[in-house]
Amino acid sequence: MTIKTIVGVLAASSLLTLSACTNTVQYGEATRVETTKIDVSSNELVTVAEKMTRKMLTYPTVEEALKKKRPKLAISPLINQTSDDSVDVSLIEDSIAKQLGQSGKFSFSDKTKTKAAQSAVTKDQLFASIDINVAKKIASNLKADYLLYGSLKNIIRTKATSKEVYYSFNLHMLDTKTGKLVWQDSEEILKSRKKAIFGI
Repeated sequence: MTIKTIVGVLAASSLLTLSACTNTVQYGEATRVETTKIDVSSNELVTVAEKMTRKMLTYPTVEEALKKKRPKLAISPLINQTSDDSVDVSLIEDSIAKQLGQSGKFSFSDKTKTKAAQSAVTKDQLFASIDINVAKKIASNLKADYLLYGSLKNIIRTKATSKEVYYSFNLHMLDTKTGKLVWQDSEEILKSRKKAIFGI
């Protein structure tokens, strides 16, 4: 075997080894679309939020409420309950507010006052969270007809050859007068990364 042949064999072997150890990241079963990182991005969540907002505007109980008058809506800051601090929830909030504003169907409570009302109610919580009872307390400090609130959560499952990150994004719309939810929705994103092992 010549030196040239040996070099060629070694090069081919190196490429095979590298390709066998390559990490691949992809979405879960729901979409089957490849992606370049396993953590969800703020832009991806903005897209999900826009989809949910469109669904809210066409939901029967919301449509019925909007027929009577142009109600005042308070948008409570989203709670990031994930382990990913890089997610910018303010981008998601701004996207929701912009879409609802463009619909022309709501007037809005002052953003600063809404944030202060939420902080006052959740300040003693070790980990901030909002359920319907907390939402009612926030709403009681605001002169709004409805309160929109939500959160983002994730669950990470790690195995020897794979890692899965499951994200859950939920939104709720509370009627401040009746104390009942008039709309709620959730969307899930599952991302996974598998490491190919040589010989398997």
